[in-house]
This record gives sequence, structure tokens and C-alpha cells, in this order.
Amino acid sequence: MKLASLLLNKMMPVWLVVCGVLGYLAPHVFVAFAPYVIYYLAAVILMMSLTLTIEATKQVFTRPKPLISGFVIKWITVPLAAIIAAHLIYANQPQLAAGTILDGATPAGVTSNLFTFLSNGAVALAISLTFIHTLLSPLLTPAFTTAFAHKYVAVSFFALFHQMLVMVLLPLIIGIGARYTLGAQRIRLVQPVLPMISALLLYALALGLVAKAQPAIARNLDWVPIIAIVTSILTIINLAVGYLLARLLRLDESNSRAIMFDVGIYNSGLGAVLASLNFGAFAALPALMNAMLNMVIGSMLASYLGSKPIDQEQSDSAVSRPVTSQLGAE
Repeated sequence: MKLASLLLNKMMPVWLVVCGVLGYLAPHVFVAFAPYVIYYLAAVILMMSLTLTIEATKQVFTRPKPLISGFVIKWITVPLAAIIAAHLIYANQPQLAAGTILDGATPAGVTSNLFTFLSNGAVALAISLTFIHTLLSPLLTPAFTTAFAHKYVAVSFFALFHQMLVMVLLPLIIGIGARYTLGAQRIRLVQPVLPMISALLLYALALGLVAKAQPAIARNLDWVPIIAIVTSILTIINLAVGYLLARLLRLDESNSRAIMFDVGIYNSGLGAVLASLNFGAFAALPALMNAMLNMVIGSMLASYLGSKPIDQEQSDSAVSRPVTSQLGAE
């Protein structure tokens, strides 16, 4: 089990790159995955929700300042950075511009919880923020995308809203309901395999989306390194701004690290699927690139911070080891 987890989950950035290359080189083999990407992602959200526990987040709501701060920072800084990148870099590539804006309007990824744990951050805060972002994203993602991407492509708020309900809210409700219906003990029996199944679904998603986008990528191959550079810069900026704003608001180091990863690591798998469905296959490329690069950058940063312990009085909320089971369920 440990070997399978190592290969499937901890090597996720490597496998995402491999899937991208395979999808591009052999699109005729993997394009069959493309029609089902919405179901792959819904299944990943469902498995993520099976790991969520309301009890683990209760302490956060008794002192809501970090929660409110993290929410506001996330939904101002990340969409703003995406809008600026779209305007400055992708103004002549409307699909890439729209895909970047949509990706910046997606909720935080569950991987941010893992990175928070590895960096000695406030895990309870990270889980609470992920849950709230995900719960409200069926409204927030279409609203931000419609408001700021319509100048590049036609955007339907209601189409996005419906897709978010199907891919995010419905699986979230089913998963939480199943956890409390079946009982936490039964869920714990299957919990070790959930991240591995999630990883396999994400790899199938990447293969399908890249295979579908292959003709457009081939016509615009010179844009791939530009997208990689821009995506890396956006990830670094979002991480840095999230941390600095949290510190400016006088939040402690533990909460600031949680907010940093909440802001910088978001659900690009969701962004890629939505971009492909609404704006064309090529529009998914920024989100796909982000799915790879934020894993690489986030894991490196988490590893570095993990070697820098926080004073005990600042880290009481950071001890929630079960979050490690969520690795791979972006």
C-alpha cells in the first residue's frame, strides 16, 4: 500500500507531466477519456468530501478572524492576479485569457491542506477554508468568470452554475452524507485507497483533456513555454501575497502558512474541465499547467517550511494528521 501511494500520489507532478506528453503524442488513444472528464472530477470531489469532518473545524469558528481573512484574501488576490495575467499576456489569445481567469476563480484544492500540514500550518483552518470555498464556488466561480472573461469569449453564467452544481456541490453533499450515514469507522476502512483512486482519475482527466486539445496545442506550440512561465509566476505571487497579507493582518505564523497555501494552491483540475467545456480544449492548458506546477512549487515550499518549526502556542491548530489521507485529491 505504501509503495502504491508513493508511486501514484507523491510522484503526482511527474505523472501529470507524463500524462500530458502521452496525451499530446497519442491523442487517438486517449481522446476517448475526454467525454467523461466531468465524471472523473465529480468522483474526486466525492472522495474528498468523504474525508471532511465538521468536528475538526469547530475550533476555527470560535475565533473567525483567520477564516474571514483567508476567505477574503483568496477571492480578491487570486482572481485579480489571473485577470492581470490575462490582460497583459493573453490579450491576443482569448481562449487562454478566459481559461486563466476561470482557473483563478476556482476554489482551493485539497492538496493545499496537505501542504499546510507538511509546513506545520493550521490544518483546521485550511480544511475549513477548503470546505467553504468549495461550498460557495458554484456561485462564485461563474460570477467571477462571467464578470471578467466575457470580454474575451462568450460566457454563460447559468451553464457554469449548472456544471458546478453537478461536479462540485452534488458530490460534496453526497460524500458528507455518506460519511455520516455509514459512519466514520467504515469510511476509515477505505480511506487509505481514496487518494490513490483520486490520483488515477486525475491522470485520466489530464490524458483526456490534453488529447482533446492536441490539435490546438500543435498549432500554438510556441505558447506552451510562455504558459509554463506565466503559471509559475502566478503560483509564486499568489503564495507570497497570501502569506504577506495574512501577516499584515497580524495573524500568527501557523494561520499565515495555512492561508498562504489556501491562496496559492487551487483546484486546477476543476478549472481545466470547466475551461474545456465552455471555451474550447485549448483554454484548458493554463489550468492543466497549473495543476502540475503548483504541485511542484507547493511541495518544495512545504518541505522547506516543514524544517522551520513554529512556537507551540502558535501551532495548536496545526495538529490534524488525518489530512495526509487527502493527498492526491486535488
